[in-house]
Amino acid sequence: MPHQIHQRKFGRETDQRLGMLRNLTVSVLRYEKVKTTEAKAKEIRGAVDKMIGLGKQGTLAARRRALAWIPEPEIVEKLFDDLAQRYPDRNSGYLRTTRLGNRVGDNAPVMLLELMPSADEEKKKVDAAAAKTAAPRRRLPFRRGASTEKPAEKKAEGAAPRSRKKVLASKSKGA
Repeated sequence: MPHQIHQRKFGRETDQRLGMLRNLTVSVLRYEKVKTTEAKAKEIRGAVDKMIGLGKQGTLAARRRALAWIPEPEIVEKLFDDLAQRYPDRNSGYLRTTRLGNRVGDNAPVMLLELMPSADEEKKKVDAAAAKTAAPRRRLPFRRGASTEKPAEKKAEGAAPRSRKKVLASKSKGA
């Protein structure tokens, strides 16, 4: 039994598999939200954690290692500038995985991968939710056409007739 082999092969050659994992890593870091199969989602977690860990190191050697895995310098800049400062207290577990059900074509289990929000973003969401529940709700009238005036007041103001026949009859009498 082979020991210490902890990767899925996805039925691909080594270079194809590594290319797929690189592309998926770039997609997760660029869009911060990606839908993929369950096996790919589980496999990509380690690569994303490793890249964000390199970003948090911030050294030139770490930047070169990130550029060796991620072929786009813009994504590496985002990784070292934005994502590294987003998680100052977190050491790993930067991805949230959510099951979405099965894919229609081949019934493969699909998962949503998204980067975890920072502690500041979570605090803002909690504060907004608390403010929303604390605010009094506005009451709407029971009927849309209902007004606050009484019917007697409307007649006293001389409301216009409602039907076309009445309008024509009132015009012929007045002329």
